[in-house]
Amino acid sequence: MEAELGLALPADFKELSRRFVPGAFSGYLSLLRPTGEHGEQPLLSMWHGGRQAAAQGESGAQIFEPYGIYGPDTGPGLVQWGTDITEGDHFWLVDGSVEPDRWPVVSRREAGESWHQFDMPTAEFVYRMIADPEFTPLTVANPPLRPFYLPYWAPYPPSPEEWEALSSPNREG
Repeated sequence: MEAELGLALPADFKELSRRFVPGAFSGYLSLLRPTGEHGEQPLLSMWHGGRQAAAQGESGAQIFEPYGIYGPDTGPGLVQWGTDITEGDHFWLVDGSVEPDRWPVVSRREAGESWHQFDMPTAEFVYRMIADPEFTPLTVANPPLRPFYLPYWAPYPPSPEEWEALSSPNREG
């Protein structure tokens, strides 16, 4: 995957992908994976799709303004690394001259909405999005409920009882 992109990906993203099976943080935010295992959308497919959309003229390119899509042949731009259940898009602002662990995260709730740039690693962004109620406008934290991870094989949405057990402040672990 990195060879096709022409650059290395951030180390914390690779570690998140290694530690967590395909699924969703708090049943909400999913990482794009190197492959399309378990029905997950692969990172390279999303990148290729973004490049195709941007190449289809002004209307396609407007989707990614003011950043554009990264390409080894076009230079700095966006590479999507995550999606959420409300059509949110989560990208890195990639610049081949900058170390991958220093790329900012650029996100929006849905296409056409305003972008928000965060100068933080991917793992911190994920944590803040699911656990920090003051991480506006992208937080899904809901104290006193606890964040959780819902693997792809778990039923979605869980029953109200299962959801309560997953997010319970009294949950062990």
